[in-house]
Amino acid sequence: MKNDGVVKTSTSGINTTPSRITIKVLAEILKKKDSLFELGNVLPQLTRQRGWEEKLDLHSIFLRWQELLDSDITDHCRPVKIVKKILWVEVENSAWLQQLQFQTVLLLEILNKSLRISTLGGLRFCLEEREKDEKKNGPSLRYVQPPAKDVAAFERQVESISDKDVRESLVRFWYLSQACRRE
Repeated sequence: MKNDGVVKTSTSGINTTPSRITIKVLAEILKKKDSLFELGNVLPQLTRQRGWEEKLDLHSIFLRWQELLDSDITDHCRPVKIVKKILWVEVENSAWLQQLQFQTVLLLEILNKSLRISTLGGLRFCLEEREKDEKKNGPSLRYVQPPAKDVAAFERQVESISDKDVRESLVRFWYLSQACRRE
């Protein structure tokens, strides 16, 4: 069905087109003195009209994550997204990922009991991006300050370079090559 820019309005004055409702429309509704609507009544009605109730119920898990599950679990993982009623949980490391996979049925039961009108279809676990990046990029670097006598010795070696910028760049390069160590 093509929307030709015409705004269809119900008898209650609420925009019923599938496009986004704007603050302007809400303000117009609230300005009417004879309107039965108050902001507290408009938002629940809007969520029902748009079919958002189930999504809001599902996403309430994000806000209540800490209180729904033990701190032993929540300290090592966090909910990331919900796609097709599947909750994706980002896990700190592979050991916790495996542990949570063993507890999937129990976790799903706890989370579904907390929902009012919807249910999760499953849980999927993934590693935190940090761990993926470390594996992909290899070992991380750590900073180890070179001994002062080595720095002074290298500075003496490059004193003969007449261009000050080149000399300072060479010292910085040498310093970084000595200070950065792979773990």
